Amino acid sequence: MKKVTILGIGLVFLVAALVFGGVPAAKAQTIELKLAHFMPPMHIQHQKSFVPFSEKVKELSKGQVTVKIYSGGALGGPKQLADAAKTGITDIAFVIPSYTTGRFPLTSAFDLPFIFDSAVHATKVLHSLAYDYLADDYKDYKVLWFYSCGTGQLHSATKPIRTVEDVKGMKMRAPSAYMSKALKLLGANPVGMPISKLTMSLEKKVVDGMLTPYSAVIDFRLWDLVKYIAEVDMYLSPMVVLMNKQKWNSLPDAAKRVVDDASGMQWGLHAEIYKVPPSEKKKFMAAVKGMEADWIAEVSEKGIPAKELLEAVHQAAKFNR
Repeated sequence: MKKVTILGIGLVFLVAALVFGGVPAAKAQTIELKLAHFMPPMHIQHQKSFVPFSEKVKELSKGQVTVKIYSGGALGGPKQLADAAKTGITDIAFVIPSYTTGRFPLTSAFDLPFIFDSAVHATKVLHSLAYDYLADDYKDYKVLWFYSCGTGQLHSATKPIRTVEDVKGMKMRAPSAYMSKALKLLGANPVGMPISKLTMSLEKKVVDGMLTPYSAVIDFRLWDLVKYIAEVDMYLSPMVVLMNKQKWNSLPDAAKRVVDDASGMQWGLHAEIYKVPPSEKKKFMAAVKGMEADWIAEVSEKGIPAKELLEAVHQAAKFNR
C-alpha cells in the first residue's frame, strides 16, 4: 500500500486525474475498470461518491479510462466483495471490514464502542494510523480511500430508550459481531440480519429496533417505522474502497502516479430523538467496557500487538478531536 487517500462522512469521491504522458489520445490504451458495491443505485453513496468518481475519471482521462459501476451486489454481496476485489472478479470494491469478521483484524480495533465522536473523527484517526498500524490488513490490495459511516444510535419502533434498563430484553438488529456482543452486554437480544430486511422485520415485530447510523434510516426509508431514537454515538464502521493489486500494477505508470497523488474532497453529509445525557451515557459505556480487554486477548492470539494498537487508536482519537 503506497498511499492511502482518506475521505470523511460517507458523502465523498476521489478526484482521479489519469494522465498518459506523451501518448496521443487517439492511440492511448483504453481501460475500463469495474467498481462493485452492494447498495442500490438510489443509495446516497452510489449517487454522491461512486458516480462522481466514475465521471471524474472519464473526464480527466479524456475517455481513455472509464469506470463501470456494478451496484446492488451484482458482483458480490457485502461479505463477498473483499474476495471479489482480491481475485479480480471486480477491479474496485467498496468494503465494510466489520462485515467479514476476522478478515481485517487490525481494522477491527475501530469497531469497538465509544471511541469516536463522528465520521470525520474516525476518518482522521484512520488516516493517522493507516501507514504504521493498518497496512498489513490490506497488503493484498491497493487502497484507494478510507472513510467511515456516521455514529451508531439506538433506534426503536416499540418504546422510548432513555436508560440502559430500557434496552434490556429488546430484540435489536446488530450491524456486526462486535456490536452483537455490545448489545448483549447491555441486556438486549441481538439479531443478525441484512439491513435490507429491516423494513419487513420492523413491520412484523421480528425486531424491536436496531443499532445503526441515521443514514441507514434515511437510505432504507425506515422513518415511518422508527418511533424513538436514543443518541448514544455508540460505534462507527470504517469503510474502504479497495482495488485489485494486479490490476493496479497493470496501469500505466503516469496513471498510477496521479491516482496515488490525488486528494479527496470532504462533503457534508418522523421520530422522537432523545439525547442521552452524559451521566446515563457513562452507564452505557460501563456496560461494554470489558470489550476492549476481550479484544486485546482475542487479537493478541493472532500474533498482533493488540494492546499497543488499541493504545495508539485511543491516543490518535484524543489528538484528532
